[in-house]
This record gives sequence, structure tokens and C-alpha cells, in this order.
Amino acid sequence: MVTLPFLPDRLNREPVVWRGLTTSELFLALAAGIGGGGMFGIMLALLTGTWPLIPVSALAGAALLIQGGGRILARARRNKPDNWLPQALLAWLERHHLRGAHLIQHSAVWVVRRSPR
Repeated sequence: MVTLPFLPDRLNREPVVWRGLTTSELFLALAAGIGGGGMFGIMLALLTGTWPLIPVSALAGAALLIQGGGRILARARRNKPDNWLPQALLAWLERHHLRGAHLIQHSAVWVVRRSPR
């Protein structure tokens, strides 16, 4: 019988693929960058009348968010658990009332002794 002298807890972690981003985080940054860049491109296209600015701005937004966001996210995620990003996003949505109330967002001190009446 073989026993392992260590517990291989990193075997199930999602690997880092680009600038500190895992695959799911990379696709999230890509979608957010395309969405934000596309909105900016629509505003520019309405102002200038040049419609090819929409896809160019969407791709530029995605590239900027992936390049810059990876470094920022890796710094923010340092020494946190693997599921920190989805939980942080859900907590942000809860705080801004963009999602149903499913997470506990406050802390309180519980007192178990009787109070004098």
C-alpha cells in the first residue's frame, strides 16, 4: 500500500493560461471587453457616422481588458481561494440590487444572554 506524504490539492485547480487568467476568467474578460468596447463603438459610430468603428472598438476593448485586466485580477486574487472571483461577482451584484437576495451581505454580533427587562 502506497501512502502519499502530501495532499495534492492543486491537481483540481483550473490552470492559468494567459497573464494570470484562467480559461473561465479569460472568457469573462473577453465578453466584458467586447460588450464595453461595442457600446463605446456604437457611441462613436453615432457621432461620426463611421459604422466600422463598432467592431474595431469591440475588439480593441477586448484586447485592452484582457491585457490590463489579467494583471489587475491576478494581483487582486492573490492568496484567495479558487472560487473567489464568482463569489465576488455575485456579492457585487447583490450589493447593487442586480440579483435576487441569495447571499448574506451583513455581519452582526449575536448575544445569547438574557437582557434585563
